[in-house]
Amino acid sequence: MTDSEQNATPSEVNSENKQTANKKKRSPVERAIVWGLIFVALIVVLLEVNARYGYSNTLTEIQNRIAQEAEGKEFLLKDAKAMVKGFPYGDERLTQSGKQLQYRWLSLFRTYAIQISVGIDGEVLSLETDAEQFDDKNLKAKSSKPVVHRPTLPEKGLSPEFENVVVLTTDQLDSQTRDMKGILPREIVRQALLIGGREGVGLKTRDASLRGEVLFVENPEIFPLKLLTHIDSSREVNIDLERPHINEAPFRWSSESFILPQEFALETLIEKTEELSRTGFVDALKSAGYTGKAPQWTEESTVSDQLLQQLKEWNLISQYAVIQEMHTAIQKEGESPERLSVLTRAYANLGSLTEYLWNPSHKVFKARALLYAERLTERSEDSRWALAHRAYARAFAGRHQSALADIAAIRSTKTERSENKRSLPDWIDLIDAYCAYKPDVLDKAVKNEDTKHLAIYLGSLLADPVGNEKQMLTITEQLLELEPACCRAMDRLCEVNSLGIRRMVTEERLDQVWPVLYRKMQKINLPKPVQVTIGLNMPSESNLIREEHSRMRVINSLKKVEATDYEPSLKVLGQLLHELAFVHTCRKLDVLTGSLSLNADDDLKKYRPLVKGHPYEQYIESFSSNRADAKAAYEKLLDSHDPQELEFVSSRLISNSYYKLNAQAYQKLFAEAVANLDQTYQDQLRYAHWFKDMRSEYDKENYSRTARNLLKISPQMPKTVAININANPEYAEKQIAELMGKYGKNPEVLTALAKKYIAENDDVKAEEVLQRRIEIVPDHRSYTSLAGLYKKRGATEKWKETLEKALELPSLGLQNASIRDSLARYHMKRGEWELAKPHAVKAAMTYSGWGLLCAAKCYEGLGDLQQAETFVRACSMRYKSSAADWYFWCVRTNFGDIESARRLAEQQLLANPNTNNLSLSMQSGVFQATQGLKSEAFDSFLAAFQKYKDAYCGLHAALLADELGLTDQRDDLLKQVSEQWNNNFGIAELTNFFQRMLLKPDSVEWNPRWFQSLLAQASEGRPTNFYYFAGKFLEQRGQDKWATIYLQSAATSPITNKFNCALAAQHLRSQKKKVAERRFSELDAGYDKAKLLSQKAAYLIQSDKKEEAIQIFDEILKLKPDLFIVLINRGQMHEALKNYPAAIADYKKAIEIEPEYWIPHGNLAFLYAACEDDEIRDGTLSLQHAQQAFDLLPTKYWVNYGALAAAYAELGQFDKAIEMQRQAMELVPDAQKREAARRLSLFNEGQPYRRSSKKE
Repeated sequence: MTDSEQNATPSEVNSENKQTANKKKRSPVERAIVWGLIFVALIVVLLEVNARYGYSNTLTEIQNRIAQEAEGKEFLLKDAKAMVKGFPYGDERLTQSGKQLQYRWLSLFRTYAIQISVGIDGEVLSLETDAEQFDDKNLKAKSSKPVVHRPTLPEKGLSPEFENVVVLTTDQLDSQTRDMKGILPREIVRQALLIGGREGVGLKTRDASLRGEVLFVENPEIFPLKLLTHIDSSREVNIDLERPHINEAPFRWSSESFILPQEFALETLIEKTEELSRTGFVDALKSAGYTGKAPQWTEESTVSDQLLQQLKEWNLISQYAVIQEMHTAIQKEGESPERLSVLTRAYANLGSLTEYLWNPSHKVFKARALLYAERLTERSEDSRWALAHRAYARAFAGRHQSALADIAAIRSTKTERSENKRSLPDWIDLIDAYCAYKPDVLDKAVKNEDTKHLAIYLGSLLADPVGNEKQMLTITEQLLELEPACCRAMDRLCEVNSLGIRRMVTEERLDQVWPVLYRKMQKINLPKPVQVTIGLNMPSESNLIREEHSRMRVINSLKKVEATDYEPSLKVLGQLLHELAFVHTCRKLDVLTGSLSLNADDDLKKYRPLVKGHPYEQYIESFSSNRADAKAAYEKLLDSHDPQELEFVSSRLISNSYYKLNAQAYQKLFAEAVANLDQTYQDQLRYAHWFKDMRSEYDKENYSRTARNLLKISPQMPKTVAININANPEYAEKQIAELMGKYGKNPEVLTALAKKYIAENDDVKAEEVLQRRIEIVPDHRSYTSLAGLYKKRGATEKWKETLEKALELPSLGLQNASIRDSLARYHMKRGEWELAKPHAVKAAMTYSGWGLLCAAKCYEGLGDLQQAETFVRACSMRYKSSAADWYFWCVRTNFGDIESARRLAEQQLLANPNTNNLSLSMQSGVFQATQGLKSEAFDSFLAAFQKYKDAYCGLHAALLADELGLTDQRDDLLKQVSEQWNNNFGIAELTNFFQRMLLKPDSVEWNPRWFQSLLAQASEGRPTNFYYFAGKFLEQRGQDKWATIYLQSAATSPITNKFNCALAAQHLRSQKKKVAERRFSELDAGYDKAKLLSQKAAYLIQSDKKEEAIQIFDEILKLKPDLFIVLINRGQMHEALKNYPAAIADYKKAIEIEPEYWIPHGNLAFLYAACEDDEIRDGTLSLQHAQQAFDLLPTKYWVNYGALAAAYAELGQFDKAIEMQRQAMELVPDAQKREAARRLSLFNEGQPYRRSSKKE
């Protein structure tokens, strides 16, 4: 650019000055208008920027946060408010289910508004955009007060006769404190309010938490009370009460806040709310418009002997009658310590007697018991006597440690001798014996007429139906003899393992209890129409025909009573009986469909009237054999059930949702049950039971945490002790002598200790504990546990002798049949068919599925195929899950009525496909393969593999793709199956070898020696599968010799229940090849013995007897010198014993025998790289072997990358080490992630990896 272009000329400057001079100046008014317009425009821009920015950013953040709720992250109102951006104006209104908030950003061009719906617990439920502004028609302004938004009235309310009855809705507890969630804290506050209404104002009450007691009507004129309790993260409690009105603002009241301590928080809540029931709640109810006169307080009163006798009767009818009579007496004659004490015990008893029902009413009864006990303690001068009743209530509510604290306080207080002082109840020692586990005290009390009722009941609660079935049966029958109407005791009989007992109870005894209940009802205060209904429908115990129709007439007559002078209402009693009928129906269907595997469709017709109107009636419909109907039933159940009522007592309903509907339904129901979980013994015990199998780290963590919770709540209960032994190993170590001293005769604790010692491979202690258990409880469980220990040890004769001793015991179920099944299979495995026959036949006589199949196998071995078919057909006809077994048997044996068997299999597998069941998906694929439907079979196996990641299905799909010419899909599937190495080592190794052959067909040949080593380390049944897979793959490669050998091995395997056995037999026949005689051993000659010795060596390794294990390996190598996998295993033992030269020699010998097997190379790589012995380490050799192991595998495993990383680190090449270790981290299983991360940290710090002195 030139200078002339940068500077203006004089003529241009003059021109500009002239134009400026000619412009007219604006007046001040004009300038003000211009600036005003600019200001307005600026305001509009700012408003629009604020609206657009605030709205879009708020909407995005809230939408993202709502999406995270699916991951279980709670989204609360306070969190939503923190996300609001810009400067909106807000409005809110109450709704029936919580409240709604609106935020509006001012804009001249469009509506920027969002509406957030919030539940009563403060959790965000939904988000709407461009919501209509709240209608102000419902607002009522007063000249002296600001405008107040009235909440939307509930759609339903109460009929006029409840105008002066304290009726309370059930609203979710809003708690941010982990140990104060659940139903019981909510009910404690609610019941305190209702007690304030009954005893503080003198009114009748009705409680929505008692299912069926409150009936809402359309177009109401009055509404029930609404109570909201808030517990924030700092444990501060605030209680809000509201009574809506039609033509005026609702009445609202809030309590003064109080703080709950860390320890005994629930007990503090009881204390504080009980005080409110005498003060604040009473004043609030009066201010809300309720009028009445409180019953007077009487220092002393009498309770009739008849009522006290009823109090000892362990049935819900008698306890309800006592409660009703006491409430009536208080209303008419006033409160007294005696009446409060009876109410405390009766409500506690009723809570315990009904806690197995699928209904949270038992928590209502327990809360009332706890509150009345606290009221008695506060109002009675007889503190020791009152404390005894509080201990009683706490014990039955499942707060055993709190009960023991009361008992300790009683005993620490000096006895005041006075004629006016009430003496301690004779039952206080029994409450102590129950909570502190003193069974001898309870046994002694049974002999005392005054204490035997309670002693027997508490003893029945302590008895374990699984761990000590004999004791549980004895004491339960003792209780039923004393109280035939004890439905809780009858239900416990359904918890035993013995199928015979469960069948007897569900088929006979559950129905027999109803006439006994009717007679109990005839003796209590019921309206005449109800008594007439009972009299007209009274069946005899010997003739129960049509009793179920009578049952519902009686229940409905109770539910229809409208009188308000019963407390609790008769609707509650009717609903409890309906709950009982529902649970009885569930028990019957569980045995019918679960234990007996029978079709329940005809029975459902009979049961429908019994559960009609029950909230879970759709659960009964889910027992339909039609999967579509069962799924539809669950869908209706999810839409109709009340999440606030679901508890883990309904565990079958929760778990079945996974199979009958889907995983999302299961997760939803499970989360609801967790939200209702209380810090009580019963709840925590059920929760622990849910995780007892500890299948995952999540399960282990929850099981361990729940075990620790039980120690706080009920530390001395045997189940608490047993669970902590299982969950927290250090618990037993610290106090083993003390535990054996107190619980040395408790079978459940002994079983837990035996499991602990077995897990620790301490055979001596495990055997000692099991022998002690046999001395105390000589039952099948004791003998079979000991036999299992002997079998694991390889002591076959001792195993056999122990099982034969167990056969001398009486069997109340399938115990003896199960033992005979084991003994029959033992003899069949040895080819001793005649010795097996008596055991097999007796096992089949139970008509169990495994018993029938055992007999079928035995008769097949005896050469009687016709009789064998009879048994296998019976199994398929009886058990839906075994419907296809008959068909597969016919395919395998080439004998029998295959057409009938095929139709039955089609009916089961194809008519009702179930994608939520791996077994059925697998059977469908096998069935299609036997029919020659290769494309369909491929689709079935592929779908099963994609859904379940099952390696068996994946390899079947890969081989079918190979046959169908789908090479890309074949190769992809082989790679995916190989990636299952962490979960299925054998199939992953096999598929990796298949990949090597496909990638290098000219240089990689089939290796029978390598294959035989793979088979030798596979568990029973897998060699049969591997034979088939190898045979089919080699057949496609034209290697007919080995293909035929392996297919024959699969077809003639003694493990006949494997699908691949049937597939191999059918395939050979399709090629006009004769199937050889069945073999006695699954592996080829000599290898079975090697495998048995390998199992013995594995057991010795687990028991930390490495030197003895090496001796076993030596023995195997003498038998099979080329079994290089044994050399590798022996080398690992030498490594563990720090005999590194011997380990290296074994690995090198294995490589010499099988140079292209990757594992010995990998082991040498780690040993040369990470050995703590400086003389052994050699980074160069490590890298050579690591690279060779890596190159031998088409699909790499995480250990391959890990070996390279260790080798590079030893050579100081940390960049490469980090790169390889990161690759390993992507593939490493969860159990190894921590160690893998530790190694990566070392490499990042420039340090090589060294094995610690302790074997990793």
